[in-house]
Amino acid sequence: MDLLEFVTEMLEEYHNRLYTYLDGLTTKEINWRPDSSANSIAFIVWHTARVEDRWFQLFCQGICDLWVDGRWFDKLGMDENQPVARYKPKELEDFPILTMDELKSYFEAVRSETKKYLVNIGPEELKKAPGRSPFPESSSASPFEKFTIQRMFRQLIQEEIQHLGQVGILRGLQRGLDK
Repeated sequence: MDLLEFVTEMLEEYHNRLYTYLDGLTTKEINWRPDSSANSIAFIVWHTARVEDRWFQLFCQGICDLWVDGRWFDKLGMDENQPVARYKPKELEDFPILTMDELKSYFEAVRSETKKYLVNIGPEELKKAPGRSPFPESSSASPFEKFTIQRMFRQLIQEEIQHLGQVGILRGLQRGLDK
C-alpha cells in the first residue's frame, strides 16, 4: 500500500466512524456542550471539515477554499472570516446552532473535493512544500512554510483521529455507551 492509498483509506475510515457516531443524534445533542469552555459535536465536525477544506484547497492547491468559494459561510449563517480554531468560551457560546443536515452538507462538499485531489495527485508531488499556510490569518502561520504535502497528511489524519475520539466521548456523555 502506498501513501496515497493509506491516506484515502484513513479518510474513508474516519468518515464511516464519524457517521456512526452522528447516527440518530438530534440537533440539541450535536450542539450540547458539557461545559462553557468545551466544544460541541457540531463545532468539532464543522472545525474538522473547515480544516480539511483549508489544507486541501488553500495549502495543497493554492485555490480559494469552499468556505468562501461555495459561500458555505452564508449557508451556515456565519461570517466569511469565521475563525477556524482557538475559540474562547464566549465565542463558543455564540457559535451558531447547526443542524445535522447543514453539518453533513458542508462536510460532504469538502470531502468530495478532497477525494478529487487525492485521485489526481502523483507520488512526486508528495514531497513538495507549497510554501504557504493553510491558516494565513494565524500568528503561527510561518511553521507551515516548509510543510510538505505528505507531512500535511500526517497532521490531518492525527487531528481527525483526535476529534473523532472527542465526538465519541460527547455522544457517550449524552447517551451512554453504544447507544
